[in-house]
Amino acid sequence: MVLSLTGLTLVVGGALAGVNLLTAEPIREASRKARVDAMAAILPSFDNDISAAATDAGNGLVIYPALLGDQPVGAAVETFSDNGFSGRFTVLVGFDSQGAVSGYRVLEHSETPGLGAKMGEWFMAEGTGHDVVGSAGPLSVKADGGEIDAITGATITSRAFLEALNKARDAYNEYKTKAL
Repeated sequence: MVLSLTGLTLVVGGALAGVNLLTAEPIREASRKARVDAMAAILPSFDNDISAAATDAGNGLVIYPALLGDQPVGAAVETFSDNGFSGRFTVLVGFDSQGAVSGYRVLEHSETPGLGAKMGEWFMAEGTGHDVVGSAGPLSVKADGGEIDAITGATITSRAFLEALNKARDAYNEYKTKAL
């Protein structure tokens, strides 16, 4: 019985390793394409190969500078927070050349559907007390004395989202002073 279970485990383990080898590259390519598509949606028009221009900003953040001709028009910053209700989530935040938020896309999360998962749209609702697009300064939720309405029932996620956005803004502002 031990030999048959060991043999079955080896066969199944080998099959899983084979499937992983076959799918690893397509998964990486799909992830890269999702980032590039998100950058096109959240940034002003640009014409450089934004993925090739990626810069490590330290602390796990990556900056993707956007150029039109030779002129900087903004950047996308891949940021994260480990303080979401369900742990880490990753966000791509776009900034214009003045440092104002031009948009964002949530890349990965495991927040509660219908609550924290609303962060994908909540903070872009134009004309509301929770729209972050166009903001140029540090942000916090009203419960903490700030000006942004938290997602109803998901204040922890809202705080974590604004933490990630503020980290991205700080990284972009530091990048601008050094690189531009």
